[in-house]
Amino acid sequence: MHLKDFYCLLARLFLGYVFFSSGLCKLANGHFGQLIGPPFLIAELEQYRLGGFAIFLAFSQVMTGALVMSQRWSLLGLVMLVPMNLCILAATISMQWQGTPFVNGFLLIINLLALLYEWKTLRFFLLPETLEQGLPTRTQVLFSNFWLALGIVATAFVAAIFARIAQPVMMVSGIVALVLAWANAWHASKNSWLVQAVLAGSLLAVVSLALTEQLTFLNINVYIPLLAGIAIATLATIAHTLSVWISSNKQMV
Repeated sequence: MHLKDFYCLLARLFLGYVFFSSGLCKLANGHFGQLIGPPFLIAELEQYRLGGFAIFLAFSQVMTGALVMSQRWSLLGLVMLVPMNLCILAATISMQWQGTPFVNGFLLIINLLALLYEWKTLRFFLLPETLEQGLPTRTQVLFSNFWLALGIVATAFVAAIFARIAQPVMMVSGIVALVLAWANAWHASKNSWLVQAVLAGSLLAVVSLALTEQLTFLNINVYIPLLAGIAIATLATIAHTLSVWISSNKQMV
């Protein structure tokens, strides 16, 4: 896995998790830990008879995030994320939320950069006259396990369906979807222990955040596993980047 592949993998996992967890948190009325978005959006919009629209929006976030995390179908998810990101950015700007538009703008930039990674495939749609179609996508080459990808999307669907009627089922399915997403990435990077350390640390962080309510009930400070996971992932990312850079320089010499 090249350095570009590595960073794009992290970008897809990050984007996928952000929207997957945000949508699931809305559907579960705040009972699933997440990074962005008002957790009680559905209840707030129900006052204006827009509850059904809010549920549709949250469900779309869950499934789009799952597609991005699946890697195999991430291109479809990333394309779907662009209008979603633009609408959220426009809404936060029009409502004059402080700081939020910058966060959404950052997510939109990551979204576009992740799409640019698949330019060889996308250019056929933007430039139909090109002779080389550039298929399959890079993610299909690196992440060829169909069943893991299907498991991610399927468990995400189950979590979204049961979020409002059976929260234990939602929580278990949501965590399984995250574990499968990271396992899929782990399977593709089995030759690099530093990349695996990044994945292990980031998985610890996202699962800890998702289980914030449960950890608090058990009197466990969620910041301990969360910050530990972030620290492991950050240090391993720096180490992997340096090792690849040093190796490349040695080959040039």
